[in-house]
Amino acid sequence: MSGPRVVLDAPARWKPAEIPPPKISESAGAELTQFVSLRSDDAGAITFGCVATAIPGWVDDMRPAVEGRTVALAGASAALANGNPVDARDDHHGGFELRVASDLGGPVIGRARTFIGFDPSHVHTCFATCVRSTTCEHAIETARLEGSLPPPSPGLALSAVTWSVHHPHPFALGTAVAIALVAILSVALRRKPRHR
Repeated sequence: MSGPRVVLDAPARWKPAEIPPPKISESAGAELTQFVSLRSDDAGAITFGCVATAIPGWVDDMRPAVEGRTVALAGASAALANGNPVDARDDHHGGFELRVASDLGGPVIGRARTFIGFDPSHVHTCFATCVRSTTCEHAIETARLEGSLPPPSPGLALSAVTWSVHHPHPFALGTAVAIALVAILSVALRRKPRHR
C-alpha cells in the first residue's frame, strides 16, 4: 500500500535491527504499511513506521482518538525496543519524552514524535522513537512525514452523524417530528377492514 511514510535521517553507523513491530488490530482494518528498526553499538534503538486504517472520511472530532492511538503506537514500539514498558509524556515542543513506566519520575530514556497522514481512504498513524541513546535525538527531532494527502472529505452519513452530535436539540426535534408524521400517516393510510 502506498501512502504517507516517515523519513528519518539515522545517525552514522546505526544498523538494521530485529526489533518486532508493535501489534496492531488487523481485525479492525488496520495494516502496518512501514516499519524500520535500527540499533547502535551502545544498544540504543530507533523505530519508525506507519499503520493505515480505513475511514469513511475525516472530521476533526476524530483527531483526539487518532492522536491517542498514535501515541500508544509509539509507546508500544519504544517498549519493544527498550525491553520494558515505557510512558510517553508531551515535551511541549512537538514530541514526547519517554520514561520507564515503572519509574515515571526517573530519567528520560528516549524521545518520540508522532504524525497523522492521509491517503484517499485511510488515516495513517505514524511514529518515530529513539531509546537508550542520546545520539539519535536529533534524528527524532528532524523526522518528517512525506507523501500525505489532505484528509478525505466526510461522506453524507458521517456528516449527518457529526451534525447530530453537535446539534442535539434540533436533531431530537427533527427525529420526533419525523416519528410523529410516520405514525399519523400509518394510521391515516392503513387498510380499512371490509365488512359483509
